[in-house]
Amino acid sequence: MKRLDSLVERLLALSRPMLVGLDVDGTLAPIVHDPGRARIPETTLEALRRLCSTPGLEVALITGRDLPSLREIERLDGVWRGVEHGGVVLAPGEEPRPRELPADKHRAIEEFRAWTKEHASDAFVEYKPQAVAIHVRQLSEVDPERAQNLLEEADELSTRLGLHVRRGRCLREAEATVHDKGEALREIYERSGARSVFFAGDDLTDFPAIEFAADRGVGAFV
Repeated sequence: MKRLDSLVERLLALSRPMLVGLDVDGTLAPIVHDPGRARIPETTLEALRRLCSTPGLEVALITGRDLPSLREIERLDGVWRGVEHGGVVLAPGEEPRPRELPADKHRAIEEFRAWTKEHASDAFVEYKPQAVAIHVRQLSEVDPERAQNLLEEADELSTRLGLHVRRGRCLREAEATVHDKGEALREIYERSGARSVFFAGDDLTDFPAIEFAADRGVGAFV
């Protein structure tokens, strides 16, 4: 309890306007085997709505999900969004602009997608505009050796195809372009005019944003 009280005191002492950045899966939404079934509890959504309407606060959701997947589970007004690990950053009310991949990267992503359909049918595979993510949380519980082998095969293929490999807990993601949540948080921090920042996340992919926040306010691993 003392640690929580200390955290609250530190947050209250930060300069305003303050940027409140939050990871989604594992931080706001409880982890589930199938990320497509994840939901942010209504009590948490209500707290986020209150934060979004609080003067002196800017709220950002920064996630590896793509935009349609994020909107499906949050449906908030007045929130900044950093999706695809920072590949797309949107101000409240802003819509994404069309993106095109170079031909070689497009071919590489398509080849990786085809491989997952043939070799990763026992995992949950998430297809994004410029990336493919393989989730093996459920598989690792029934066949940990198979799960580890699948992650290693994904690593090898991604590297051979010239794609960036993102590693998370029970996750491998092959990306056509390299971004991270720290870059997304920095962009939102600068564009929003915030004077301080708090960020909370729960996975390896959140560390860049946690480190950025720690230098300008508070970063928390939850």
